Amino acid sequence: MRLRSTSLLLGLSLSCVSLIACGDSGGDDGNDEIGTDGSDTADTTSEDTTSDTTTTDTTDTTDTTDTTDTTDTTDTTDTTDTTDTTDTTTTDGDCQVWEITYELTDSEFEISNTPLNAGNQVNVVAEPYDADDHVGPGQFVLRFQDVNGDPGGMAALVSYDMSLHFAVSSPGATVTTDLETDSGPDECGVTTGTLAGDTVAWNPGTFPVHSVGQILCMGNFCMLGGLPNGTPVPQDETNDQPLDDFVFSGDLTSFSMDKTVISMDMNSTVTWTYEGSEVSRQMVPGPACLCP
Repeated sequence: MRLRSTSLLLGLSLSCVSLIACGDSGGDDGNDEIGTDGSDTADTTSEDTTSDTTTTDTTDTTDTTDTTDTTDTTDTTDTTDTTDTTDTTTTDGDCQVWEITYELTDSEFEISNTPLNAGNQVNVVAEPYDADDHVGPGQFVLRFQDVNGDPGGMAALVSYDMSLHFAVSSPGATVTTDLETDSGPDECGVTTGTLAGDTVAWNPGTFPVHSVGQILCMGNFCMLGGLPNGTPVPQDETNDQPLDDFVFSGDLTSFSMDKTVISMDMNSTVTWTYEGSEVSRQMVPGPACLCP
């Protein structure tokens, strides 16, 4: 009995407590022109006229004052700094694609073929999520090319999320799994395929899944499965998880994936069966890798 890691924490056998774990930014031009100081001064003329008979001493004095008019002329040059700002608006993405989110209620994470069937359990994605044989919630986000106003053509698995919190009990041990698993997001897809009729065959037929959390075994038989009794075992790894074809309804509002073996060894077989139901659909900017 031993602890084994693959693309998820996949399974455990509780008769021998075997565990399968897995993953996956202007200035003033102050030209002071002082007016021309033209001092025009007229001479004072004195005219002395003497007559033989009558002597008249006439002094004609003209006092002419030339007042200098000084004009301070400021030539102000108004410089306007005009900035031509061009507002360029760009649209993210090279094309528009369809993004559809599917929740995974009724999908099944199954552990089987354990010794004496002691660790066998079907864990269903369903509420309440804290029930011992329930897992979830979980979802897939897929993107499709736009084909005449409808999703079609190339498909990309952009992201995946699934909570795995369940417990399996048998005489002598109880193993509790607490994991968060995810893949992506990747705008070009962690794997891609083409919608042919109602089916997408993924290429590659695996996708990287990161698994983080812990498993805890309680009981005297824990050591038989390579797990310490009462001490959590941390999990943090990324591994490739097998992925089979997705078969869609005609309007792509739902899909299913047949039971697919995730891991298999002498102590257990672990499988996923996916059932997806659409919860949202929208057009979003797509990268060049998804454009026709």
